[in-house]
Amino acid sequence: MLSVTVAILAILSGTLAFSIGAAKQYLDGQLQSESENAASSLALSLSQPSNQDPVTQELLMMALFDSGQFHAIRLTAPDAKLLFERSRDDQAEDLKAPAWFSQLLPLSQPEAQREVSDGWRQVGRLSVAVDNGYAREALWRSSVRMAGLVVAAGLAWALFVVLLLKWFRRVLQQEITAQVQAIDSRSGAAARPALPARAMVAELVPVLTAIADTRERVQATAQEQTARIESLELEVNRDPVTQLPNRKYFVNELRRALGAATGGHVMLFRQRDLLALNAQMSRASADAWLTSVGENVSQVLKSHAEGGPQLARLNGSDFVVLMPALLGPQAMSLVQQIRQVLLSMRVTLNDGHWCRWSFALTDYSSSSSVTGVLSRLDYGLMRAESSGQADVEYVAYGDEEVVSNMAGETLWRQMLMAALETPGMLALAVKPMAFQGQDGAQKHSEASLTLRAASGETLMGSLFLPVAVRLGLSADFDLHAVALGLGWLQQQPERSELVIRISLPSLAQADFLARLRELLQAPQWQPHLAGLCLELDAHGLMAYPHEVSEFCSSMALAGVGVGLRRLDQQPMALVQLHTLPLRYVKLGGDFSEQSWQSPGALHLLQAMTETAAVLGIRVVVADSVNAETARRLHKQNALTLWG
Repeated sequence: MLSVTVAILAILSGTLAFSIGAAKQYLDGQLQSESENAASSLALSLSQPSNQDPVTQELLMMALFDSGQFHAIRLTAPDAKLLFERSRDDQAEDLKAPAWFSQLLPLSQPEAQREVSDGWRQVGRLSVAVDNGYAREALWRSSVRMAGLVVAAGLAWALFVVLLLKWFRRVLQQEITAQVQAIDSRSGAAARPALPARAMVAELVPVLTAIADTRERVQATAQEQTARIESLELEVNRDPVTQLPNRKYFVNELRRALGAATGGHVMLFRQRDLLALNAQMSRASADAWLTSVGENVSQVLKSHAEGGPQLARLNGSDFVVLMPALLGPQAMSLVQQIRQVLLSMRVTLNDGHWCRWSFALTDYSSSSSVTGVLSRLDYGLMRAESSGQADVEYVAYGDEEVVSNMAGETLWRQMLMAALETPGMLALAVKPMAFQGQDGAQKHSEASLTLRAASGETLMGSLFLPVAVRLGLSADFDLHAVALGLGWLQQQPERSELVIRISLPSLAQADFLARLRELLQAPQWQPHLAGLCLELDAHGLMAYPHEVSEFCSSMALAGVGVGLRRLDQQPMALVQLHTLPLRYVKLGGDFSEQSWQSPGALHLLQAMTETAAVLGIRVVVADSVNAETARRLHKQNALTLWG
């Protein structure tokens, strides 16, 4: 179309140029002819015998000049003497043609000469120059009309081209564009645009046929590529066994959650005995069990879908749950449900023990980092594995991430204060424990504080007590637990021993010990104080040596026992055991089993058991150990978990 338009413009321009050129050439010829004819007629008149009078000749020449069609008339004698001359000034001419047109297309101004004679005598030479002003004006008017016709023809062609392009564009839209767009239709035939039944232009039928064939091939290829891309995405972002998101996907989601304005929680749980499970189960059975773990936890997460929790598998034994929109108690409720589901899915190992889960929980804010969150989870998991318990280890954000989530803290504070003030919200979960030693079996019970939330769910102490510590309420909860423990002892028909854990931060509070003494001095509790044993973490001997010493002395005066747990993790505490009136010390099962394989660890174990035996302190291994380890520990006067 562009080439045709250029050709049309060239033709119109050429026509205009040729027409104007032809008119100019014609007018030049007319001017030449007119000058020749006028000169001949005037010379003939002047040569007549009756017109030889100079006055008559002048009148004839003046009459011809005054007709206005001549530029100049001149008569010269044979001796070059000027006899007559009349000329018209160019500046005085009233011409309608513009100056630029006259310069662009100049017309000739021919001058004709004839001899004037009187018989055989030559009178002179006559020169006649025709005025070309009228011819120039005629050429201008002709050129304007011709240019107008050319412009009109050009506009008509332009209008035709516009209409043709619109029609052609509509045809392309209906015939070609719709077909091409249908190539990218991936949602089935129902979503494709309606295509015309037949071509509007017969010449487009081969093109439409080729496009239709291409569409079928492209869609088939696109389906194959889509399936391949989905497969690659699954391989890149999914765990091949459980089909859960993998570590890479989780880290990206965690980084995105940390960029949000609100905070949240992350839970990490590990199957500590996965190697043993793989050894005793076939690979298919182990994979099926891990898959069922993911499915059951995912079902729990669906009940909290409004919070957007996500489950992922970090590696073989580690799973993680991201809770970006659950704060405080809501997150703890979900954690409790996940923990219960996982504990219900435990399988028995070849040694007769249940496989073990370890749990860690941390919170995060917008100032947290991915590395910081994962480091806290690893630390919490290490603490959970060291304790040997199936409780959730809660690790709050550190000092390097001081921006707290005020909404979460406010919600926690309201719940914890309500629990302290409302009877029945706090209770003890009492677990009977049986230990086997060289002198036979011994029994006692261990209690942990639980909180019944307003929603009806029960939260374990490992979930809310770390928050109470952070909010400065640990002493209140510890005192409440002691009161509940004494009440439990009071209800027992026979003499029993109940162990209650005391938080180390409570010892650092100035009024805690005084309030505890006041509680223990109540008359109704006096008969049951001997059955109460308060347990501290051995780390307290390093962090709060004075407070722990004063606490143990006060409890000894009140007749209350004191136990020390995790002694194997604080070997430096051995040097202070002789200064404390302790009822027992606890060691970890892993430490006890591994000690027989390491001379250094074995010497440390023997030092602990021998020192405790000299001081009259019982040594208790809090976790299950194998039969050989139990036999050796019994020889060291240590008690091992039974049953």
